[in-house]
Amino acid sequence: MTDLHPVFAKQIECLMTGDMDALMDTYHPEIESLRFQGVIKGREAARDLLKQYEGLEMEFVRVDEYVHSEDMIMTRTTMRVKGEEIVAFGAYVIKDDKIWRQFGCDEGGVRDWWA
Repeated sequence: MTDLHPVFAKQIECLMTGDMDALMDTYHPEIESLRFQGVIKGREAARDLLKQYEGLEMEFVRVDEYVHSEDMIMTRTTMRVKGEEIVAFGAYVIKDDKIWRQFGCDEGGVRDWWA
């Protein structure tokens, strides 16, 4: 497998250690995140969204597919959420060594993890 882009490697590390401040530092101040549930704009909105995930017992399992260029990343990963393994897809555009644009979803469609 290709070496991971430093920003993506840092995101995985932060998720595994639960370091929210370091995770937020991987995002560009003008981050826009596109999900089927809507668009998130700015670091504060991204932080608010990520806080919702804290109770979901998220665990990174493995990188299944991965490719990156100098300023783009595309990945397919397996995660565990509330004990259920899911496959997540994501794409990222890097600007100023930070995640500037991203989209993500999980296989099988939108789930309400908080129900």
